[in-house]
Amino acid sequence: MTQTGTPVVPALVLRRTYKASRDRAFDAWTKPEIAAKFMGPGDHAARDIRMDVREGGAYSITMVGRTGEELKVRGKYRDVRRPERLSMTWSWEEDDPKDEIESLLTLEFNERDGGTEVVLTHEQLASVESAERHKEGWTMILDQLAAAV
Repeated sequence: MTQTGTPVVPALVLRRTYKASRDRAFDAWTKPEIAAKFMGPGDHAARDIRMDVREGGAYSITMVGRTGEELKVRGKYRDVRRPERLSMTWSWEEDDPKDEIESLLTLEFNERDGGTEVVLTHEQLASVESAERHKEGWTMILDQLAAAV
């Protein structure tokens, strides 16, 4: 039997536990001044962060590399439940808007042994290659989050 249609890309799920309260971990993802400390993966710095954290509210983040290249992401908040859950669309700005793909990012904040486990789920990614690139970026960001919380 031949399979047709768009291949299904498995959801990317990453978990990290931090020595921080759920409120502090949640704030890191919803307050631009904290997000600026960890949201740029590797040698990218997060700049021009705008967050209207409410269901239907929009956000945008510009990540600037050492050589000045800019990566811009934006989306809308779908579910905001402080301090337990954030869900938002995630779309990289492309030269041609027709090339933009909207995916779904969900963050869950679970109490764990006096700290907080952050479960990051990124789904509806365009391809397995895109999922691998996002896994690399999110791994760096989650590692950097420890210093911010």
